[in-house]
Amino acid sequence: MTSTLNRAATLAGGALAHAGRGAALARHLKLVSPRRLQQFIRRLRLTARLLRDVARGAYPHVPWKTVGALGAALAYFVLPLDAVPDLLPLTGFLDDAVVLGLVFGAAESDLRAYCDWRGVDPRPYF
Repeated sequence: MTSTLNRAATLAGGALAHAGRGAALARHLKLVSPRRLQQFIRRLRLTARLLRDVARGAYPHVPWKTVGALGAALAYFVLPLDAVPDLLPLTGFLDDAVVLGLVFGAAESDLRAYCDWRGVDPRPYF
């Protein structure tokens, strides 16, 4: 009986901690502007176009490390299996956004060069 009560207390404590993290995340997401979210979505589309042009051989001017990092980050975003399951509301997509944000930051100069090559203004993406 005591072990059952201990297990229930542990589960309840974990649930409270998870709820607290969820509330903190919800407060943080309220601070994200719609403009930044739209910019993020445009950057996703730009990345998909870059990878498509590289795969077709139309744009060979990007380092293979950038192609690999962008491809892996995009796959991480699209595939449902990752570090934090996407089924969890908000939290599941937060890790995807962090991974993409880090890779976008590292590949920004290559993405800007791709914009120049396409003759597209990079300002909406960055």
